[in-house]
Amino acid sequence: MADFYDAIRDADREINQATARRADAIYTAQRVLADVGRARAEAAERTGGRGPLWSPEEATKEEFACEVGALLRLPRRTAETLIEASRTLAEDLPATREALTSGSISYRHAQVIMDQAWGIRMGDDPEAAARARAVFEDVLVPAAEVLTVAKLADRARRVRERTHPETITARHQKSVEDRHVVFQALNDGMASLYVTGDAEKVQAAYHRTLDVALTLQGPDETRTLTQIAVDVLTDVLTGGVTPDGLGAGVAAQVNVTVPVLTLLGKSEEPGYLAGYGPIDPETARRLAAGAPSFTRLLTHPETGVVLSMGRDTYKVPAALKKWLEVRDETCTFPGCRRSAKRSDLDHSVEWQHGGETDAMNLAHLCPYHHAVKSYTRWSPRHLGDGRIEWTSPAGYSYIVEPSADMRPPRKPTPTPTPTPPVPVVDVWNLDSEPDDPDNPTRF
Repeated sequence: MADFYDAIRDADREINQATARRADAIYTAQRVLADVGRARAEAAERTGGRGPLWSPEEATKEEFACEVGALLRLPRRTAETLIEASRTLAEDLPATREALTSGSISYRHAQVIMDQAWGIRMGDDPEAAARARAVFEDVLVPAAEVLTVAKLADRARRVRERTHPETITARHQKSVEDRHVVFQALNDGMASLYVTGDAEKVQAAYHRTLDVALTLQGPDETRTLTQIAVDVLTDVLTGGVTPDGLGAGVAAQVNVTVPVLTLLGKSEEPGYLAGYGPIDPETARRLAAGAPSFTRLLTHPETGVVLSMGRDTYKVPAALKKWLEVRDETCTFPGCRRSAKRSDLDHSVEWQHGGETDAMNLAHLCPYHHAVKSYTRWSPRHLGDGRIEWTSPAGYSYIVEPSADMRPPRKPTPTPTPTPPVPVVDVWNLDSEPDDPDNPTRF
């Protein structure tokens, strides 16, 4: 068994070393492209004239981030974090980089150290921040070689608090700007919602949810306290109003696609909730039956939706907008999950360059990737069936599939009536005349 265990350990070490090589490659490419960006900026300055919204340096930086994301199948933020992590290992955390290169720690351990080290910064005194990071790294790297990731994270938070040159009050004021909400789809028609914000506000919201849930308990209540709390929170968020009146008249808008036979109770084919995925037939029927905050879209061979306005109008008709929203569901740049509802409907071939207002020239792009298309060398091309091919500045191609197949199903080709086979005639045993039922022995 020792041989097996040695093989497991060696494979893990090789994985760690490979992540270090990847970080080195990303950092090297980043520095080369930074030089390219500066050269492009100098060339643009020499030519004069008004430049685009993004400077050549910024456009080159964003091209690289999108290239790494598409190449490694990572969303934008994850790709940007990987690029910054590669820079951090090369410039700020040499001991962590060395441990990763030797294979003695994993990339997950290195991530824990980097996540905490990123917070050790002082804009007015970078040298003090660098000294604090060095002390922090000296303590954490040896610990990373023997601790699990979870235990290292606990140790890192405590060590960061002791070594940080800035007070927790000043840091909290900056951290409040990073508050956010994250939606995560789970299996079996479930999902999670994560809220990151001021500790006292998030805790107050949690306790208020439980307090309301407690008031709803009673002898006739079959739900558990946890189940009631979830129902209270989702009911308030989807239909509630804030103390200052925000949210009045606002309801959550969701698209749910339901097969016609499922709606009629003739099939148990699941429905499809935009932004999530398949949902059970009963939920799909209930949502389609009359929930006012849901847009009901029935799949049918002939929808009657206008798919093209040619060159007659630049404005996209409302029916076509809805059709495209269901088809795309998200931004159509490789890896992006920004909702189509919060994205721009863009002419892939610009209107002023002859592009038409039709389904095969329109696609949703989030504001960021809309700018990427406009100000960098990334270019899309519709393939005619809802798929979009993106070509990167490096020449790589990435095909984005539509979220929903909105093409009418092909009509089945009628099966021709089979021709009766020609009877086989035995020419050696032909009767000279037809059989005579009255004289069967006639010769």
